Amino acid sequence: MKRTSMLLLLIMAVSFLRAEKAPIKFGKVSIEELEMTVYEPDTSATAVVLCKYAHFQANDLTYRLTRRVKILKKAGTEYSEYTFPGGEDVNIRGRVYNLVNGEIIEEKLKRESIFKEKVTEDYYRIRVAMPNIKVGTVFDIEISHSLLPSEFAFQEIIPVKHAEIKLEEADIITYRKRAIGYHSVKHIGSNTYRIQEVPAFKKEAYMSSIENYMAKFEFDILNISAHDLGIYQNFTTSWDAVNDRLASDRYFGHAIMNGSTYLTKIKKKIEANYTTDIDKVKAAYNEIKKIKWNGIESVYSASLSLSTPYKEGQANSAEINMMLMQLLMKLDLPAFPVVISTRDNGRLHRFYPSYRKLNYMMVWTMIDDKEYVLDATEPFLPFGMLPKRCLNQHGRLVTNKTGKWLDLDTDLEDKDVIMYQLNVTDEMVMEGNISQYHYDYSALNFRKSMNKYASNDEYLNTMENVYSGLTIKDYSVENLDSLNKPVKEEYQVSIKNKIEVINDMALINPFLFEKIEDNPFKIDERKFPVDFAYKREKYLISKINIPEDYQFEEIPKPIKAVLPDKTATVLINYQALGNTITVTYRLKLNKPSYSVEEYKYLKSLYAAIINKHAEPIVIKRIQNEASL
Repeated sequence: MKRTSMLLLLIMAVSFLRAEKAPIKFGKVSIEELEMTVYEPDTSATAVVLCKYAHFQANDLTYRLTRRVKILKKAGTEYSEYTFPGGEDVNIRGRVYNLVNGEIIEEKLKRESIFKEKVTEDYYRIRVAMPNIKVGTVFDIEISHSLLPSEFAFQEIIPVKHAEIKLEEADIITYRKRAIGYHSVKHIGSNTYRIQEVPAFKKEAYMSSIENYMAKFEFDILNISAHDLGIYQNFTTSWDAVNDRLASDRYFGHAIMNGSTYLTKIKKKIEANYTTDIDKVKAAYNEIKKIKWNGIESVYSASLSLSTPYKEGQANSAEINMMLMQLLMKLDLPAFPVVISTRDNGRLHRFYPSYRKLNYMMVWTMIDDKEYVLDATEPFLPFGMLPKRCLNQHGRLVTNKTGKWLDLDTDLEDKDVIMYQLNVTDEMVMEGNISQYHYDYSALNFRKSMNKYASNDEYLNTMENVYSGLTIKDYSVENLDSLNKPVKEEYQVSIKNKIEVINDMALINPFLFEKIEDNPFKIDERKFPVDFAYKREKYLISKINIPEDYQFEEIPKPIKAVLPDKTATVLINYQALGNTITVTYRLKLNKPSYSVEEYKYLKSLYAAIINKHAEPIVIKRIQNEASL
């Protein structure tokens, strides 16, 4: 019995030691890893994460992540840069290993290759650029800091051979762990979680952020309690607790309430020129939009006083919208912050409060019993419209009470109306007029695109280079600066090489530059919902006159296709009269997103459009007695 008991104890001890052994040790790279040329489970992989291992230690509340990457192809060298959020206490070290003439050459990550961008007093955006990366390189990076990060990702956009995290239980800290993604995580022992051979995350056409679907753990600290040290801090036990924490934050609530005398002159100007509340709000919105956005998305101000970025003339997104909120309050108009997670950052969850997931702030107001959510970061954004990055289902209104949820859906759409009025010459060149109207998000995107060109001529030259055979003889654009009106473009054009001549017949495609040739929905089965962000509509009227000595030989049949519940429709119709044919094409996507179950219908709809767009109108020269 004694011998059996001792044997059992020995087996248990060995099992315990095996379970506790880390799967990777920083800097211990093997010859096999360096000689590796292909990752067998995915031979197309340009790089692979050989191992990533994280350990949260209970004794000192330290988190350490070790990540080892192998570069397999030249395109994989881009993964030598690594960006992540962190605090001031983050420690980073790295090693790069290359095999040269059978010898392992090691190079350390230098301090000058680590870039820290201060976002707020205790929050940084950190970028690491590993040196001397080439095909065959293996590199290690180790990151350590206090407390847990916002997430640990088992899956990445390159394959992961082994991903593991060990989470020790600590008496003084309570946190929530939320699993996301479609890959099951193995629970090894009491506090270790592991996935092996995780495939690269493949982004599909028109999907929301990969952050909503990639396999990972998201962490939120609920509270830290060390009563013997007199430490107790409540974090994200509820959305009300998040509301309270934001309101008391120096770079959020305090920054908003920290004086607005710098806006006094603008306030007086608005009050002198406008009498109604809605006009005052619009004027305030337009005034703050004059401050240049520096491109940084944030839920916090980088400065305790907003007068500093105001005087500098540029600011991050939170600072700009905080200025707008201050100006509205100064005008005695209701104003509260709205905090969100942007589309790229992933969605907020109503039932899992998350302080760390917030990365953007906007402004709520109510005028004449109508609610508005405003973002003043973009100069071409009309009043009442939100940028695409902010259309992420819902946001949280931060009030001096408990806050509430706001839906961020929009009734505005991406809409284009195009009219071709073209004459076909005897040389089979199309000449005439193209009119195009851009509405809502199409107008916003067009204005932003046009702003990148130094002149209309530069824009037109680009158009002619993109569309082979196009010559633009004259051009005009209306309402470019009238943000609440659709943009109208007028082109006088000549179009060559778009009509195929076969003996006495010619093939004309009436869709020209609106022709869809490639189906964005290629895979047979979709894993993720289709997300367009907003409704879409394309309406084309193509009127083409053919020469008098030609007649219509073959005209495609019309089609009408409708998704179940009429959530999307396409109509293509042809009407010939004499030597003129009018083609009408209308595609309407009546909602911003479609479920996985609806995907097959959407794919079939686009396939039907592509097939019909490929069918030409056939015209034939009239054979008269003189030509016989």
